[in-house]
Amino acid sequence: MKSLILYRSLYGSTEQYARWIREELSAQADNFDNVGKYDINDYDLIIVGEAVYAGQFMTPKQLIPLVEKFPGKKFIFFLVGIADMEDQENREKLYGDLAKAMGPIIEKIKVFFLRGVLDYSKLSFKHKTMMWLLVKYLKRKPEKDLPKDADKLISSYGQKINFIDKNAIEPLVRYAKEISK
Repeated sequence: MKSLILYRSLYGSTEQYARWIREELSAQADNFDNVGKYDINDYDLIIVGEAVYAGQFMTPKQLIPLVEKFPGKKFIFFLVGIADMEDQENREKLYGDLAKAMGPIIEKIKVFFLRGVLDYSKLSFKHKTMMWLLVKYLKRKPEKDLPKDADKLISSYGQKINFIDKNAIEPLVRYAKEISK
């Protein structure tokens, strides 16, 4: 099965995961913005990755026409964020947001969640501001109303947090290999 990995990565975590997946699957990998230079007909599996910034993403809406134009292809989408995706509540929230953005197309895509790096020294002004506002908002909430891991986000504000883990791609790689049989 010939695979293409397309990704968007502002700070490097998603790109690192894309490289590791590329190595495991012997696939091609490139920035999502370069999708036009590839003939999607040449690939059986399209893997798309993007980071989540304060619960927002932009690739899913651009993935919709690709899935619609190539309904016979297999698609995997992986999201990279700092939230603990082992937590069911976090997964359901993010998947729900993704389903709203993609509509019924989401049923044709297998989704995986991975954890990345949050390095405040590398954040853009916009993302620093968003994180500052989020932490400020969380600090004002009663403790009983805080989402899971909010305390970790508050206590680590301004520091580097690294959750990236090569082993986290194993379920995605295993799934990709299973569907290619």
